[in-house]
Amino acid sequence: MAASTSTYCNPVWPGTFADPFVLKTRGRYYAYATADVDRPADGERVFRILTSNDLVEWRDAGWAMPALGLPYYRYWAPEVTEDNGRFLLYYAVHTGEFVASIRVAVAERPDGPFVDRRHDLTGALFPWAIDPHVFRDHDGQWYLYITIEYWDDPEGYTGSGNAVVRLRDPFTVMGTPARVTPPRHSWELFEARRPEKGGVDWYTVEGPTVLRHRGRYYEMFSGGCYYRDNYAVSYAIASAPMGPGGMRDASWRDWKDMTGDERLMHGIPNQVIGPGHNSLVRGPNNADLYIAYHAWPPDMTVRRPCLDRIYWHGDALWTPGPTYTPQSAPARPRLRALFDSDCSCDDGWRADGGDWTSDAGGVTQRDATVLSALLWQHTRLRETWLLEVNARRHAGPGGYGVRLRGPAILCDILIEPSARRLCLRTYPRGEAEKVVVERIALAPERFAPGAWHQLLLAYAGAILTIHLDGARLLEAVAPALTGAFALCAEECAATFDGVSLTDHFRDEFLDERHDPALLGWRSRPDTAHTRHATRAIDESAWQARDGALAHVPPASTTAGLAVVVKGTPCARYEYGATLRLFDPSPDDVGDDAMATAGLALWRDDGTLLVTLSVNRTRGRLTVAGDGALAAISTSRDLGAFDVSAWHTLMVVRRDEALTVCVDGPVVLEITVPEGVDTPGLAARGPAEFAGVWYTGHQ
Repeated sequence: MAASTSTYCNPVWPGTFADPFVLKTRGRYYAYATADVDRPADGERVFRILTSNDLVEWRDAGWAMPALGLPYYRYWAPEVTEDNGRFLLYYAVHTGEFVASIRVAVAERPDGPFVDRRHDLTGALFPWAIDPHVFRDHDGQWYLYITIEYWDDPEGYTGSGNAVVRLRDPFTVMGTPARVTPPRHSWELFEARRPEKGGVDWYTVEGPTVLRHRGRYYEMFSGGCYYRDNYAVSYAIASAPMGPGGMRDASWRDWKDMTGDERLMHGIPNQVIGPGHNSLVRGPNNADLYIAYHAWPPDMTVRRPCLDRIYWHGDALWTPGPTYTPQSAPARPRLRALFDSDCSCDDGWRADGGDWTSDAGGVTQRDATVLSALLWQHTRLRETWLLEVNARRHAGPGGYGVRLRGPAILCDILIEPSARRLCLRTYPRGEAEKVVVERIALAPERFAPGAWHQLLLAYAGAILTIHLDGARLLEAVAPALTGAFALCAEECAATFDGVSLTDHFRDEFLDERHDPALLGWRSRPDTAHTRHATRAIDESAWQARDGALAHVPPASTTAGLAVVVKGTPCARYEYGATLRLFDPSPDDVGDDAMATAGLALWRDDGTLLVTLSVNRTRGRLTVAGDGALAAISTSRDLGAFDVSAWHTLMVVRRDEALTVCVDGPVVLEITVPEGVDTPGLAARGPAEFAGVWYTGHQ
């Protein structure tokens, strides 16, 4: 399915929309903003809502909730999280100039109306708390991050900064809070000799948002003065979402780049002023990550919402933002079904049993007595994929979910609401008596049987990973799940919605039990046109260890370029890897050869290599082909570029156009012949790869 537009340009909404928070639910997007009226009348609605299907074209969806009346005013920084079919809106509201607390409102729909639940979460902890952010860890524990005042921090400046406290449930904090990120840097100055604060130099860190990556925790924040040009975004890193040291905890360490700059994103003079207060959201394909933030135009009239890609470069974040020129629109999945009209065979769906119908609320299987009801999709599952299905039960004792059909096996992933468990069944096709069943219990307090729930399935190599409502529940080895899938209901009436399928994999190499073959990596097939000194890949030379895929050529081998490939050929894709080389001895690669590592784009009639190379005196980026691609040969001198450090190579191909990026920015743009490429990795000499990802585009 093609994107509705090929490009977009910031801002994505023309009016005021400060502190934007973007929620994705059932394949649709909802954005919420700080109230633009300082003192709304009692009952006047606050927190504007926008909605979109693609993150680019937004529509006004009204307002979230009525104002509470006196003594409440200044409604700031709404953030919505979904929990068991409810939508919880956390927000800050003032009762005095520097007296504010965090409250919660609840709705049955993401566009409201939200009703305040009369819970003050932070008033007993701090006199002033704003900018709430709720983070759910992989173990199910909830954390509330907030912005408070720091007056006597031993390590930082005086001003506002971020803290965290655990939540017992969505409405109740428990335990004592802990320090996260007080202001610590000169660029975070809000105002020198601020009169309202007794004339002290006041610094500001605010707007926390947290995510987990490669076993570590990242807290993004904004610093500086929101109405000045020093406002910017950065982040801090920790090994746990909350440290043990209370308000003197020192677990979180601020990030800075290799040049010493402590800002991830900052303004561009005469173009973008004060970008910040961001949230994060997955794109329509569930693979790409986006940063939503506000920024001022040069005339400083209103804060308007903006959107940019944000990438993982190994253990570090990178974004091209803030942007003000046309950008590629968010990529769509290969299949996307929101069921806004009646489904039929013409839509690629075929019913096999049951009573199926659809309307704007989804597609429903209405017969709670039928033993097996399937709705098959004709779009095929390829070698690597990411499948999202949202569903809820209406009646019946059975379960609902997804059936996967490979060439030799069937695999059922079923949510069994009455038993509060997830069930995985695997069996050879035609031999149901050989079924292997694995069941995972679902915590009653975290699973409401009649609510909407999200299944997110990821498959690559032979590994199937199952997420339920954002939590990773189960991983199983299931060879060759390439074929078809169906929505499934067994003795259960259920509704399905927000189905999407994306060709995608991301390998972090954190589990050393997953050798390259299990992850789906294989040797590059020999071709008649190959002119490189290729050799059969010794599996011992490619090892998953220490969070990376290491290429360690055995000492007995002659120097040659080792290539492994993974996935299904495609003509439109994004493919990248974070890698590093080791300055070799001549015994590793030969007297005249250079240590080389990078990306391989393999075809039946040739291979295109996009590589970084280094020896003791020089480094370079090279794009070169063999076989039918031999006419392609170009390079870029990297000068003092340190190739032995971690760097990220990325290529984006759209038919005959290939773009090459190094550590984010575009370095080369070339034309390639028509054809389809299989992604791969290439190395000559010792090298390591981390965070290898691939996403097919339509």
